[in-house]
Amino acid sequence: MDINKLRNQYKDELLNNVVPFWLNKSQDKEFGGYFTCLRGNGDVFDTDKFVWLQARQVWM
Repeated sequence: MDINKLRNQYKDELLNNVVPFWLNKSQDKEFGGYFTCLRGNGDVFDTDKFVWLQARQVWM
């Protein structure tokens, strides 16, 4: 296993797929904050918000 290849793969997935998904799909544009419960396609299935995700999204 090439650790550099694996590192680059994880970095690429995080920066090109995971972060953009959450930034684009989880924002509550009506009331502010971020939704936690999303389906794989980005649809919100529960509008409850949890403080840990609010902090994580602000940190990103």
